[in-house]
Amino acid sequence: MVELTKKLEEAGLCGKEAVVYVALLKEGPISGGDLAKRLGMDRTHTYNVLSNLVNKGLAGHIVFENKRHFQAASPNNLLNQIQQKEQVIKTTLPELIKLEKIQSQPAIVQVLEGKPGLRTLIRRLLESKSKEIVVYGGTGKSYDVLKYEMPHVAKKTELLKMKGRIITGEKLREHPFTKLPNFTMKYVEELTPSSTLIFDNNVSIQVFDEKPFVILIENKSVAESYRKYFEYLWKTAKK
Repeated sequence: MVELTKKLEEAGLCGKEAVVYVALLKEGPISGGDLAKRLGMDRTHTYNVLSNLVNKGLAGHIVFENKRHFQAASPNNLLNQIQQKEQVIKTTLPELIKLEKIQSQPAIVQVLEGKPGLRTLIRRLLESKSKEIVVYGGTGKSYDVLKYEMPHVAKKTELLKMKGRIITGEKLREHPFTKLPNFTMKYVEELTPSSTLIFDNNVSIQVFDEKPFVILIENKSVAESYRKYFEYLWKTAKK
């Protein structure tokens, strides 16, 4: 009998539930008070355990001689709990797996150099079809480096219905990139020599030295952090 109650505990019954359930199977319909005496258990505790078993579908009661008598439900009902837990786990697994992927996703960092590097970044941006592009520290220098290509790139973003927001310096209010119809502009007094672009799970930092280069980081957490910083700057920038 002890071995049987241990197996029931392993199956999910806790405390005295296994002992009470086995007793109900043996005794048949029995009052809570009589069951407490037979098991040598506190009366109130016995009723609490019986209530738990009823809630788990493992016991029920009938009224006999104006007295409530408890009886065990079929042992097959033990499978209901397992099936219920299995269903909960199945519906929860996809979300848990998503969280696991986010945590384990490594940051991919690339350094792209010169005009070919800028072209690679632009291709990645256009292929992403990102719903929104955000830029802070926009310098407009890509128009100098890729003088004949950037007007076509700007047109392509319109055709793809890509939208964005750009924070740039007051001195660049008349620059061609500030006139893009699918981008909203805001301005700050000081302008940094580098520009930061965020799209999807990517952060791109463009540095325009003698030979321009791009640092491209692909990581969801990093992109979200940069996007939050952009939102902070957007609130303080002027139209």
